[in-house]
Amino acid sequence: MHVFPMRAFLVPLVLLICHLGEAKDIPSEDESSHLQTALHFDIKSELRDLRDMMVLQRAEFSRTMTELRDTKTQVEGLKTENSVMESRLMSSERQLEAMKTENAAVLSRVTSTESEVEKLQRENAERPKVAFSTSLGKTGHLGQFNTATTVVYKNIFTNTGGHYNQATGIFTAPVRGVYHFSFTMGDFLQSTVMGLSLFKNEQQIMHSGEVGDHQQFRNASNAVILQLEVGDVIFMQLPANYRIYDDSNHRNTFNGILLFPV
Repeated sequence: MHVFPMRAFLVPLVLLICHLGEAKDIPSEDESSHLQTALHFDIKSELRDLRDMMVLQRAEFSRTMTELRDTKTQVEGLKTENSVMESRLMSSERQLEAMKTENAAVLSRVTSTESEVEKLQRENAERPKVAFSTSLGKTGHLGQFNTATTVVYKNIFTNTGGHYNQATGIFTAPVRGVYHFSFTMGDFLQSTVMGLSLFKNEQQIMHSGEVGDHQQFRNASNAVILQLEVGDVIFMQLPANYRIYDDSNHRNTFNGILLFPV
């Protein structure tokens, strides 16, 4: 803060004293001239001080205004930066919400998939397991017989569910469903007939065989898909006067599997 010089207060005081002096004693001409010179000097000095003070105040005001403008510019810059940061924050929040929504959808799909897997596992666990695979289980010829004979396959590769009867050679369907059956055969033909028939209950479904005097080993096979009811039976029959041959190569096989219940 600028302090005014003491002379600023002395001039009015001197004038007041002079005025009071006029009432008691009128100064001489020399004294009056000296007093006027002193007063003129003091006034000029005070004016110079006032001018200098105004110059300083203007300079200080100019600096203050410059600082205010700089501060305003900085504030505007901060506002702009804050606006950008707020925009980025809002964008990040929207992305986060989108990710939450997407994650929720993924979680829902995963949960749904897990439920489907569990359902399939339960269905698979509850679905009956039925399959068998056999071979004749002897070395040498089977046949020729005077009458048709049911072939009993003694060698068991697998009998899941136990629905193939090893003693009778007959498979019995445990459930209503669609089944696949296949069979193979072989024999050394010497003016003989090789062949087998697949039966469902008392109905012949198919027959495969070969006749001739080839003097060499011959093979044949066939397969079928059937829908069976509970209790239906499937078996292989060797027709009268036919024969087949088996050995360690398991040339004669009989196989079946449940594809699906219906």
